[in-house]
Amino acid sequence: MKKLLLTFSLLATVMMARALTATVYVEAEEAPFLYGWFTVNNKETKINGAWPGTQMTETITKTDLKGVSHTFWCKTFTIDATSFNIIFNNGQDGVNKAQTGNISDISSDRYFTYNGKTEYTDITEDFGVEIPDVDIQSIALLSDLNEWNGMAQLFTEVEHNAKYTFNLSLTDEQIEEIEGYYRFQLMVNSSAYLGWLTEGLAKDDPNGWLDQDLAVGGGANIGLDVETAGVKDFLFTVTFAGGKDIYQGWTLRVEQGTAGVDAIRTNAEKSGQRYNLAGQRVGNDFRGIAVQNGRKVVIK
Repeated sequence: MKKLLLTFSLLATVMMARALTATVYVEAEEAPFLYGWFTVNNKETKINGAWPGTQMTETITKTDLKGVSHTFWCKTFTIDATSFNIIFNNGQDGVNKAQTGNISDISSDRYFTYNGKTEYTDITEDFGVEIPDVDIQSIALLSDLNEWNGMAQLFTEVEHNAKYTFNLSLTDEQIEEIEGYYRFQLMVNSSAYLGWLTEGLAKDDPNGWLDQDLAVGGGANIGLDVETAGVKDFLFTVTFAGGKDIYQGWTLRVEQGTAGVDAIRTNAEKSGQRYNLAGQRVGNDFRGIAVQNGRKVVIK
């Protein structure tokens, strides 16, 4: 499969890991299997054995802030990383296999309930333990054209823990290969997959090219109808508003006017706006060759 052509500059230094000790507590009728891992400098390390992990054996009784007693299965990890990720599961394969989704960005003691199948609840704050804000370490773009490899295409960090950008350029051959529809996912901290709801966006807005049936944290593919839109180049901007939940507080933009003359023609004809030859919108103080209403103009 052809590799995706892209332009990006990674402005982050190699992340230095620091030791972390944290305990996972889970209330469940039967001892669950616990699978865990962390990623540092694009290297994934398993911390409780290969999948499905190791069945929990140690128990402890704790009382929550309301005075209610709980018996937990527990496991303490000491790792050389700032956070780790876990999955609770029943240790089985085939039709009886059941597991939670990724529980990401654990950086302190955490308390959960688990129903033995797919559902869990985070009850950490019931025990007076404050969940720290998420520390965004990396954001990657995955698609067919990079074989869904999240280690290959990292966003450029523009503002620490806040705003990230990514330039994407598709060739005609790649557009033909993907049948005119570019599908992708975003992965945060090498563990959390993100999708977006885009209902109600205007079709002359580049974000209107996104699929309509996506939800944050759902892990579904995001889609750009590049053939219909006539676009080969994109500038993605991903912003994180902060918070305790790695799946919440995100916005995604496909910036308007990053694609050159042909790609911006549809929007330019409707708006009368001006763009430089790189497809970037320009203001009234711009001087030089620009594109307006689908034509090149010289602004002096």
